[in-house]
Amino acid sequence: MMDFLSVFTDGMVAGSRILKIFENDELTPQQHPDAHAEIVEGKIEFRNVSFSYDGKNNVLNNISFVANPGETVALVGHTGSGKSSIINVLMRFYEFYEGEIFIDDRDIREYPLPELRKKLGLVLQDAFMFYGDIAGNIRMLNPEITDEQIKEAAEFVQADKFINTLPKQYHARVIERGASYSSGQRQLISFARTIVTDPKILVLDEATANIDTETETLIQEGLANMRQGRTTIAIAHRLSTIRDANVILVLDKGSIVERGNHEQLLGEKGLYADMYQLQSSEG
Repeated sequence: MMDFLSVFTDGMVAGSRILKIFENDELTPQQHPDAHAEIVEGKIEFRNVSFSYDGKNNVLNNISFVANPGETVALVGHTGSGKSSIINVLMRFYEFYEGEIFIDDRDIREYPLPELRKKLGLVLQDAFMFYGDIAGNIRMLNPEITDEQIKEAAEFVQADKFINTLPKQYHARVIERGASYSSGQRQLISFARTIVTDPKILVLDEATANIDTETETLIQEGLANMRQGRTTIAIAHRLSTIRDANVILVLDKGSIVERGNHEQLLGEKGLYADMYQLQSSEG
């Protein structure tokens, strides 16, 4: 019972923090959004974006790049290089005051926050599951999502392959952060949770970091299906996971210091090549 209360309390605290960020107009001022603005394709463009958490020390400096539908742009760099900060301003968890961000050639501030949250699908490294059942973990309290949509999403990302082997399938019990499921199974459920709302943009924070060998193939197939036709921004710590990215942005101290595909960056023999060689020797 105490374990359940601990998990419940942790979830409530985390949820309240997220809601405060979502609802805090100081962090995410709307600046006259168009109530009818919709993200249709998912093209992303950063133009000279700079950002500071404290208003003094920039963690992003003149960031510029374009990510088109169907493309994957990977963000790499050492801890503190600015990867997560790019995601924070794109998701509008924090407000930027220098430069411009466009989605579908429209200022990101013109989109209502609910539209932005719906069309940007965020997949984190650690897939959290809450008490209930698998269907509920995919639906995420959204009454508009039907049982059929849940099954279609699970099939799309290959999660149905293990769900259908469970005695109660989509009504299988989930307890204590999904501890009875493997890390790969939890990630597949998080994939289904993300894709069920049909986002146009995927934001992946090392989504394949904590997978197990049993579900590795399903994870890779599910991820490939998710990325097809969608704009994907991927934070990568393991460089081997983003070798097929269309563009790799190498960040250092808040600035883009290198950009190109995997082969191009290896040929430049710069920071990316050094990082890749180090990881290859360790692996």
